[in-house]
Amino acid sequence: LPRLVAKFPFARGELCRRVRFDMRGRDVIVFLHIQKTGGTTFGRHLVRNIRLEQPCYCRAGQKKCACHRPGGDKDTWLFSRFSTGWSCGLHADWTELTSCVPAAMERRGCAGNRTLR
Repeated sequence: LPRLVAKFPFARGELCRRVRFDMRGRDVIVFLHIQKTGGTTFGRHLVRNIRLEQPCYCRAGQKKCACHRPGGDKDTWLFSRFSTGWSCGLHADWTELTSCVPAAMERRGCAGNRTLR
């Protein structure tokens, strides 16, 4: 058997780092959907199957779910195809999302949010 060589040798510290995410605060997860990588399945799991204090609310037959912060009715913690729709265009890339997300969140009435990078 050929030896498996790491194609992208990430440092252990980079792979095991912890990121603080404050769902009750102003943090927002921006889901970058990359085609043909299982992103649709993963995105669906984010809104339907993740166990949270206040799970996303999904109506039967609807593609989008409401992912509000605990105790809130308007502010969202997730910016993805399944929570906000294609707000930045179909399959928006990193550059498009970086420039589009702040304005899209402001249009949704979530101007106080900040995105993680």
